[in-house]
Amino acid sequence: MTHSLIIEEVLAHPQEVSWLPWAVQYFFFIGIAACAALFACVLHWRQKARPQLENLTLLIALTCAITAPLALTADLHQTARVWHFYAWPTPWSWMPWGALFLPLFTGFLGLWFLAQHVKQFTHKSYSVTKWLAVGSAISAIGLLVYTGREVSVVQARPIWFSYAFPLAMFLSALQTFLALLIASVKSESALPRKLAWGQIATLIILAIVMAVWVSGNTLSGSAIRQWLDVAASARHYATGWVMLWAVSLGLCGWVIRHPSSLPLRIALALGAMALCWLMRWTLLIQAQTVPKFNAQFNPYTLPGGTDGWLAIVGTFGLWIALIIIVREALNAIARRMQHG
Repeated sequence: MTHSLIIEEVLAHPQEVSWLPWAVQYFFFIGIAACAALFACVLHWRQKARPQLENLTLLIALTCAITAPLALTADLHQTARVWHFYAWPTPWSWMPWGALFLPLFTGFLGLWFLAQHVKQFTHKSYSVTKWLAVGSAISAIGLLVYTGREVSVVQARPIWFSYAFPLAMFLSALQTFLALLIASVKSESALPRKLAWGQIATLIILAIVMAVWVSGNTLSGSAIRQWLDVAASARHYATGWVMLWAVSLGLCGWVIRHPSSLPLRIALALGAMALCWLMRWTLLIQAQTVPKFNAQFNPYTLPGGTDGWLAIVGTFGLWIALIIIVREALNAIARRMQHG
């Protein structure tokens, strides 16, 4: 009696990532911009005005808010189709909400920034400025919710499918903004110490959120634990998170003791930015290497062109250039006003 042997061959084709490094740059800069706008709004509505700190915060917010959408349009691939969000609105999806909040946020922030410096140059105040601050804060909250939920609603990517995702993105951006502010303010005041304590608190809350997320009995928590078990690269990235978190926390402690050290404060800003960026790179790019429909991991190699290293370096270069251009333009106007 003979038995026939049936052999079935399963072919799995690696899937290319759909979100490129441009998306990481967008999430990085828009988070910082939104946190800066919220902080500036609180400063503006306080009875004790701090115009210099508010203007510095608005500079960080505006330059990041300009850089972020430029990176986003590069990631859309078909940029000319953006108008479809307005022509055929789909309010049940998160994407059109981003098309609403992003221009509102940049517009409110730009008008607020102009109003603040017109007030500085002419010594005239405008009541509308308070409502521009409120509009910036409301649209900033909308952006934080939108950027978090457009990812965390995707059930096809179990790693993303968690309410902890937008919370972790917010906290990582907040600690980065505080570090940038620490590096920018004058060291003679008590402000660097206060901001450093705020960053320490934010880092601790971020660690708690991540611990609850990873250890939780949820679809997302289970997916992250499985990813750490089977992928060495995931463990490497997790190690990088822990190291950068510890470095940022330690540098905050040193800044509290030595707030006048500019190199120390710059190192803190760079460490905080690295932690924020690596979290987004791991979750947005590396999580896409985990298969959705096939039986193998989908390798990703960072290219050197406009969809790779050049995009990352160029976006940071654009942000630095915007800071220099805006500051120099304001200084030139101030000199002309001073000399009549």
